[in-house]
Amino acid sequence: MTRSEDLHGAQRGGTGGKPGSDENSHPLNHPQDGKDDEGQEGEDVSHPPEEGEAVSDYFGFTEIFKRVLSTADHELDVSNFYLFWSALGAGGALGLTFLARVIFTESAGEIEPGLLGNLLYPVGFLIIVLGRYQLFTENTLTPVVLVLTRLASLRDLLRLWLVVFVGNMVGAIAFAAAIAYSNVFTPERAAKAMEIGHHAIETPWLEIFYRGIIAGWIVAAMVWLVHAMRDSIGRALVIYVLMYFIGVGTFFHVITSSVEAFYIAFADPTVNFWVLWPNFVAPVLIGNTLGGIIFVAVLNYAQFAEHKDSRMFERYERMSMKQWIFGHREHY
Repeated sequence: MTRSEDLHGAQRGGTGGKPGSDENSHPLNHPQDGKDDEGQEGEDVSHPPEEGEAVSDYFGFTEIFKRVLSTADHELDVSNFYLFWSALGAGGALGLTFLARVIFTESAGEIEPGLLGNLLYPVGFLIIVLGRYQLFTENTLTPVVLVLTRLASLRDLLRLWLVVFVGNMVGAIAFAAAIAYSNVFTPERAAKAMEIGHHAIETPWLEIFYRGIIAGWIVAAMVWLVHAMRDSIGRALVIYVLMYFIGVGTFFHVITSSVEAFYIAFADPTVNFWVLWPNFVAPVLIGNTLGGIIFVAVLNYAQFAEHKDSRMFERYERMSMKQWIFGHREHY
């Protein structure tokens, strides 16, 4: 046996041992920094192990998908009472985003909310996502995953959307009214809030719609990435960066933007409360919903075909077309 063969045999734990069974054969376990018993450099540096596996430090698609399915299960199974009150709290939390945006914009001397004015734009989203409140734009990802794969019905999805959207809007409108009819803002900040609100509601319908699509896509991406994070710090960072992008990019989120719009309706007698619904809320709502659904369809639904026979779907029963449209999801 040649010396090279003898060295290779030693790296495998001896002539008859299992590969890697001798812990002392690993170069990191040698006190002589990769040198053999004769004080010469060992050949193991240039001959990496022939067997082994890499340990991933992040979740793969399947693991993320399982987490999304778990969230979707919870959201589709909880009562309307829970959904409404959780959504109500979320609507109020996004009022804090409007509050912070006005205060920081005015304090920074910006004409419109910019890099400084939007520093705390994500605050409401951080409260909602980390606190597990119900937000309408979040629900364009998790339950839609089940619906597009016909594991949950359209009826259940529409029930969820309706209850959460109503709760969010009630919370947002109540917050806007409270700010408008109180002395929370100084005169300078009240004037800045009026500027921000008027700028939003005077944006053309189609422009609102297109910006709403982008915002919906970003929120859906945020929800997906939150499910991919292993710790709260990572989740908070993802939420902050992506929601800050929505603020700086002047994209429209239906609940946050509604707080701005309805503040104007309460503070300015010339703005009609009801006209805001078709002219402002509707294009943002449609855009956000479409953006979220596109994200799901493009990035997730196509990959479902590759995993539809996976064990993670064993406890689900694929619905018929009639059940999918009119049926009610059974509790699993």
